[in-house]
Amino acid sequence: MDLKGKRVSVVGLGERTGPAVIEFLQQKGAKVFVSEASTSSPFQGHLSGVEIEFGGHSSRVYEDKDLIVVSPGVPSDIPVLKEAFQAGVPAWSEVELAFRFSQARFIAVTGTNGKSTVASLLGLYLSNLDQKVVVAGNIGVPLISKVTPLEKDDFVVAEVSSFQLELIEKFRPEIALILNVAPDHLNRHKNMDDYFAIKKKIFQNQGEDDLLVLNYDNFWTRSLEGEKTLPKKIWYSLEKKVNGFYLDGKNLFDGLQQKPLLETGEIKIPGKHNLGNVLVAAGIASFLGVTREDLARETSQFKGLPHTMELAGEISGVKIINDSKGTNPEATVSAIKGLPGNKVLIAGGQDRGLDLKEMGRAISREKIRALILTGENREKVKQAVLQEGYQEIFLVGSLQEAVRVAWEKAQKGDWILFSPGAASWDRYRNFAERGNLFKRLITELEGRGENGTPGN
Repeated sequence: MDLKGKRVSVVGLGERTGPAVIEFLQQKGAKVFVSEASTSSPFQGHLSGVEIEFGGHSSRVYEDKDLIVVSPGVPSDIPVLKEAFQAGVPAWSEVELAFRFSQARFIAVTGTNGKSTVASLLGLYLSNLDQKVVVAGNIGVPLISKVTPLEKDDFVVAEVSSFQLELIEKFRPEIALILNVAPDHLNRHKNMDDYFAIKKKIFQNQGEDDLLVLNYDNFWTRSLEGEKTLPKKIWYSLEKKVNGFYLDGKNLFDGLQQKPLLETGEIKIPGKHNLGNVLVAAGIASFLGVTREDLARETSQFKGLPHTMELAGEISGVKIINDSKGTNPEATVSAIKGLPGNKVLIAGGQDRGLDLKEMGRAISREKIRALILTGENREKVKQAVLQEGYQEIFLVGSLQEAVRVAWEKAQKGDWILFSPGAASWDRYRNFAERGNLFKRLITELEGRGENGTPGN
């Protein structure tokens, strides 16, 4: 599409995607109209040459418009977009826009948990090839700001959320990954079937020469085993030898090329679930030509991402983990099961009505010395845990108090694990703000000379 002179609406300004899309559209010569539900934006003073409406979405979004680009925070079923569809005006996500204007090779990663880790690892691994590599998307860097200068043999590793997949049309990654599916974002997607249907859109345009990579160990992704798809399906698993990549003793193994990828001892990031993340990333990188030596070097140097099973400190023999990005119960269950030995868990956050049964069961069975709950849903988590017979529960009013109580309950050799199992929006702008506060509190704990025996 030639955008010069085209009239394009951007729905949802946001902090990253909206401004990046506006800049791209203006560079292409489009006439831009912005519609934002909030009454103001910190970016409004930095935008020139665009019309903006605040406080809601009017029919100006689609009247006399050639295209609508929708930010990921805006649901695709709001009234003004329904009216736009009826009027025949195309509405795309930013992912679709970026794909249409890039000639690079796309590897798209989606899933409820682990997307950022896998995308980051893939970016590191593929950087050892001759082609340029860009990692962008839901990971925090808008695709549209990075992908258009790339050549046809370069790689885009796109972390793609369900929100970004809602409004794709021709988006076709060469390799698509669905890492897992678990209850999340059900306040937007209504139920698990709808949520999974959105995730499956990642491969809806793939052809027989493309690859679809799926997690055999996840119920929802394994359900695609018998489904006919145009792309070739390959699997990865920590539990079974599959047609793809799997754990074989202490080796991560590439069953496609019949060769070892890595030894488990070379992986520095904690948690069993991270074995799976490294496995699938290393397997795909090996398939694309990255050597065993390069995989080993990059893996041994990778310490993980901020707020994702991040080692926040070690005080008097107690290791402290910041997993603020654990924004759903499934992520917290993986974090709990992935750490050996006794743990003191800090959890709780925004109440989005998610099922807490599995989280309660894991807390009751996985050596949790004490559970400290804070946040909007703390009473609901408490009830879910009590139903499993666990009673070492402490409700507190703030994260500051949670850290204090956790330190009092921990003993030498324990882990203090901050994995909320809930979104951050009850009290924080995002998981990063929440995680940064936690790390600051741990730094203060260290600074106060808390070097005696924990638990006293």
